[in-house]
Amino acid sequence: MMIQKQGSAKSASIIAMTAALYTVFFFLSWSIMVPNFTLLYLPIILLGVFPIWFGWSGLAGAMIGGFIGGALVEGLGFLGIFESVVALIIYLINWVLSPKRAAEGGSKGSLATFLGVLALSLFVGTSYILWQYTVIPQLFTSDIALALLPGTFALNLPFVLVACPALIKAISPKLRTWGMYTGNFAEWRSRRAKPT
Repeated sequence: MMIQKQGSAKSASIIAMTAALYTVFFFLSWSIMVPNFTLLYLPIILLGVFPIWFGWSGLAGAMIGGFIGGALVEGLGFLGIFESVVALIIYLINWVLSPKRAAEGGSKGSLATFLGVLALSLFVGTSYILWQYTVIPQLFTSDIALALLPGTFALNLPFVLVACPALIKAISPKLRTWGMYTGNFAEWRSRRAKPT
């Protein structure tokens, strides 16, 4: 009973912390915006590391932070839910496809795979949100969305490719010792399958 309460408290703490960090990073992104759309998307850094560190709790926090960022930073109100969907898409791609020990002193092939996954998730997430904003709330036409895609992707790609591997390598060992490290989806699933 006590262990379950500690687990619930830890999950709630992770959700609150990740939501707060995501929101702060979203607010830091406001400097490069077109009306109602953030071109510089600094939360992409968090979406590259939170899946490996925090699993499901990190996903919940990222989606909450995405909604707050969309609603308040981009001024979309309830339609900030679309930023939660972006967080979900990018997060799940990174968590499911990242190799084990993605950037923690693994092989060069593992690091290259991890960088490819990060680039793929950024491209898919950026494509989704630009497409979404051609439908509801129709911020852009399709032509404008297509014109924004390469520049938005290129602006954010260096941040994710440099910061995520560096953060994972530097912080993951400490999170392991604190018992807060989840690992990629396959690692999480294999730990859950083991009898306790």
